[in-house]
Formats: sequence, structure tokens, C-alpha cells
Amino acid sequence: MKLSTVALVVVALAAPTAAAAFHNKLAKSIPAADESVATPKEIRLWFTEKVEPKFSSITVMTADSVKVELGKARGTDDPKSIAVDVPMALAAGKYLVSWRTAGDDGHAVRGKYSFSVK
Repeated sequence: MKLSTVALVVVALAAPTAAAAFHNKLAKSIPAADESVATPKEIRLWFTEKVEPKFSSITVMTADSVKVELGKARGTDDPKSIAVDVPMALAAGKYLVSWRTAGDDGHAVRGKYSFSVK
């Protein structure tokens, strides 16, 4: 095999991995994953890229899969962050946060994590 053919094969194989590395990822959250907290006033998520609030959502479910009624996800003072207010006190127990957003590349990403209320 010629050197140029080998180089093309290497580039072709690396391209999907390189593209995936540029998709938006969750960098941190409040409450943090697996954290035990008093009732939060808001759920706030930070990402590795700027997010579009109009293409973003945050959902919170109880351990029994009951959806917690929250407002719509909104932008914050940080262009890499979105938040949603928690308008009522949450009962003690485990909660699952599901999120969806799109970054600068327009690619939708989603994820989940849980936290507990003391």
C-alpha cells in the first residue's frame, strides 16, 4: 500500500472520532450528579460549548417516574449554561434530571444524572 493511501485510511478512520469530540458535553451541574441536597431553587447546567436555550430542555422525575412540574429552560448570565426554576419544595428522595440541548454545531445532545433531596 502506498504511503498516501495509508494516510487517507488513517484520516478516514479518525474523522468520526474527531467529530464526536467537538459535540457539546455537560461540564457541571447544580445540584451535582449523585449529590444529596436540601430542596434546590433551580437546576443549572453548564456545558463545554455555548447552548441555545430555545433548543434546550430540563426535565426532573421522581424515583417513581412522576414528572416534576417546572418552568421552561432559560439562558443564564453564562452562554454555556441553562437553568430551570424549581417553584416548589421537593420531597425527600431521589430525582432524575434529563436534559437536551444543542451547541454551536447544531447537533442535539442529551443526558441524564440523578441527585437526592435530604
